[in-house]
Amino acid sequence: MALQDLTQLEVLQGIFGLIWVIIGIIIGVRIIIKALLLKRNELITVGLTYIFATSAWWGVVVQFLTYSFFNIKLDAFSYLFIANIFIPLALICWIYSFCQIINPELKKNLFVIYFIISIIWLVFLLSSLLINTELVGTLEGIFDSKHSTIALIFIFFSVISFLFTGVYFSLISMKIGDPEIKWKGRFLFIAWISFTIGAILDAALTLTPITLIIVRLILISSSIAYYFGFFLPKKLANFLIK
Repeated sequence: MALQDLTQLEVLQGIFGLIWVIIGIIIGVRIIIKALLLKRNELITVGLTYIFATSAWWGVVVQFLTYSFFNIKLDAFSYLFIANIFIPLALICWIYSFCQIINPELKKNLFVIYFIISIIWLVFLLSSLLINTELVGTLEGIFDSKHSTIALIFIFFSVISFLFTGVYFSLISMKIGDPEIKWKGRFLFIAWISFTIGAILDAALTLTPITLIIVRLILISSSIAYYFGFFLPKKLANFLIK
């Protein structure tokens, strides 16, 4: 079986990538379900944001499952498509929610700008993958990919956008007099900081089994904090406020 051909690091990379993606998707789905029950459309895109944000690791997960159980390796087009196509959608969803919650008037400028940039990137991404996948990136080993310079620029732009708008959103929440909203703001602050740190470390470090586990745990903790930032359980809220 192909699973037996993988190194210890590759197995850990696949397993912890799978755990992180599943938890991130579950958190996103739970937010969407609660948003639907509350009839708050801006929170639906909050849930979609986190689901799509985990897509940067979908290539690893799909590769791990297909290679381990079916001995099938994704080609560069499939891997890079899966790992990149949903990132601009995550950015669109988040900026929409950010504008709608902070100030709906921002949609006339900020959201439109991000929407246009994201659509341009999507067109470029699809065109590049069809013409020459190396314009987007290359596969290195089974689970690793190296992005091209222009792809790294968009990823960096996205991460910085998530970080600054997320932190700004959380700081505003922490200034509100309601103690529960303050705690939600703190959890959101933790969520965006830990997600950014985890994403950067995942991309920058030469991962070992120990660093891999630490990085994935940071990402998992960010998803839990993200959920608490929007839907803080009453028992936990009461405990923290007391």
